[in-house]
Amino acid sequence: QLPSRPQLSPECRDLLGQLLERDPLKRISFEGFFAHPFVDMEHVPGPESLGKATDLVVEAVRKDQEGDAKAALSLYCKALEYFVPALHYESDARRKEAIRAKVGQYISRAEELKVLVTSSNKNLLQKGNPSRELLKEMAKDKPRLCTALEMASAAMAKEEEGRDDGDTLELYQQSLGELLLLLAAEPAGRRRELLHMEIQTLMARAEYLKDQIKMREAQSMGKEALSEPFRSGEFPS
Repeated sequence: QLPSRPQLSPECRDLLGQLLERDPLKRISFEGFFAHPFVDMEHVPGPESLGKATDLVVEAVRKDQEGDAKAALSLYCKALEYFVPALHYESDARRKEAIRAKVGQYISRAEELKVLVTSSNKNLLQKGNPSRELLKEMAKDKPRLCTALEMASAAMAKEEEGRDDGDTLELYQQSLGELLLLLAAEPAGRRRELLHMEIQTLMARAEYLKDQIKMREAQSMGKEALSEPFRSGEFPS
């Protein structure tokens, strides 16, 4: 029996099972071993890896620009299968870091496209993929995050209606408190990036609203101070 730890993929377990076959006639052959999906000789690190990855990603970007999200996603995924081996093969530290940075960008875009392709909200494609709408779509499997984002949307709606009061500010603060907790627990990835950007936007709006409230309070206190001598019957000399 194969151990449960560490976790093994189904392809790995299948290959090990065939290699450990007692009967030599039933054991996997030399040719079968190298043709097995887990061995995947097509993506072994080598000098051709980067060239294959680059060709695929150029086509992925073209499809992306044309608005063909499904084809672009497929091509990005295929390109990444070559980019990862290319990273292992590359010995120049500077080039390796540059490839890693690009790979990070392609992974982020692939995550976005995956949401767009699988989403029932097809309006996202027509809207030009705004970050806030995309974040909401990516949060569908996280009820707590959805609730916090809805709270933030309610605060923005109140502010846009002209209700720039303490209740609106409190709503901003409640949503930010929850979102900051969720950000701390969110693993690295495109959703975390989008959540971080959204929090920065909400913080800026909350700070602006707080300044507006303070300004109105100061103006109100100033008017009361000016009118006080008149109410008491005293006049400035």
